[in-house]
Amino acid sequence: MGNASGKRETDNLYTSEELRMLESAYKNASGGALEKLTQDRLVETWSQTIERSLAESTAQYLFTPTKPGQQSINIPLRKFGEPYYIMERGTIDQKLQMLLGSMEKTGNDTFNSKQLEQYIYSVIKSYVHLESTAKNSSIKDWQEQGFNTTERSTATFAKGLMRNLGRELEHTMPNDALERWLHVTPQFLQIWREVFSQLYCRHGGSKRNLIKELEIPILPEMCDAPQNSHYRPIIELPHVLYINAQLPREHRHKWRFLFSSKINGESFSTMLGKVLDKGPTLFFIEDEDQYIFGGYASETWSVKPQFGGDDSSLLYTLSPAMRCFSATTYNDHYQYLNLNQQTMPNGLGMGGQFDFWGLWIDCSFGDGQSVESCTTYRDYVQLSKRKQFKIRNMEVWAVGDLPVKEGDEEGEGQKRSVLDGNLEDRAMLEIAGKKMHSDGLREPGMDD
Repeated sequence: MGNASGKRETDNLYTSEELRMLESAYKNASGGALEKLTQDRLVETWSQTIERSLAESTAQYLFTPTKPGQQSINIPLRKFGEPYYIMERGTIDQKLQMLLGSMEKTGNDTFNSKQLEQYIYSVIKSYVHLESTAKNSSIKDWQEQGFNTTERSTATFAKGLMRNLGRELEHTMPNDALERWLHVTPQFLQIWREVFSQLYCRHGGSKRNLIKELEIPILPEMCDAPQNSHYRPIIELPHVLYINAQLPREHRHKWRFLFSSKINGESFSTMLGKVLDKGPTLFFIEDEDQYIFGGYASETWSVKPQFGGDDSSLLYTLSPAMRCFSATTYNDHYQYLNLNQQTMPNGLGMGGQFDFWGLWIDCSFGDGQSVESCTTYRDYVQLSKRKQFKIRNMEVWAVGDLPVKEGDEEGEGQKRSVLDGNLEDRAMLEIAGKKMHSDGLREPGMDD
């Protein structure tokens, strides 16, 4: 009777397909016996799919008695499905209670920040493992190019997500702070949801997401992958995950490889030829101190003496710490690219002002700058270890779809220069100081 009553309650919470999946997952975990799912059995079953520490903490939440003096030896189907329900349809308060119940109690209305960090770490590791073993996952393309997931980058990612808790993290913090953190950290909620959706669906023999496919990808598709056996990426998968969530939603589905100094050479003109007219871009720089940092330029690059971009632009650090700096709108000095000027800086800059850059790449390529203070970006700190840094390695990726130029839509009637399609040669001429009559380097009267 107990199981029949519990099943009727569960029927009202899920679609018929979800209910079949949950019943199958429950039987899988309990060995086929209804009402006989023990905590040890659940941990052993789930540890095959997710991090053992996450399986243990979730089992702790499920098997902790709701009333003093009670003892939960077995849990019914209704209780078993709670994490799935909370992730898919639950309120922030329900998510808060599940998170608190998955950590050791520290006292009334408080939680341990180190336990939260370990929980986030286990969620990230579980997500990467689930994606790595899923069919048709884009993660395999990244891994084949050498994008790894190390303990260090995963731990740094977890710390980066916790920055929204406040500047001064204490060992014990109030639950209210955790609730606020859940409200302002959608990236964690998205990864958390995906982990439990895949967990239940895998063990229930169903498709990976019964509600709907993610509208905003967690991990972007890799396009135009480097075709070079010597390619070694600067960044790792946790860095990709962290930065992708900071981008405008319309650009999170795809990253397009443009440039690597290890493949294409340490040449400003070559880099320029790869990035001009390619849409919004991400820069990743490793300096000689092995700091990794960069910026997101929201507009396609073009050579001009004015600043461009908009307030969706970003600067960020990835190692030794993950931090992202959004625009203050105090000024509009988001992106700058200029060459062959005697009275103006020659190179590529993001944030700050002339000679005092948030991020600067000199046209000599090997030299860069990141100053102590930059009013363009909120809570900014110097990106590199030293104000004047040396570039050890650099990559540039475009994000989103390749923009369509207006000239490409006008048909074949317009005459074009041979250099219209060769941006590297065009960049070389820019650096050499050749006069440009138009974007296509046409001679006067060419279109007459």
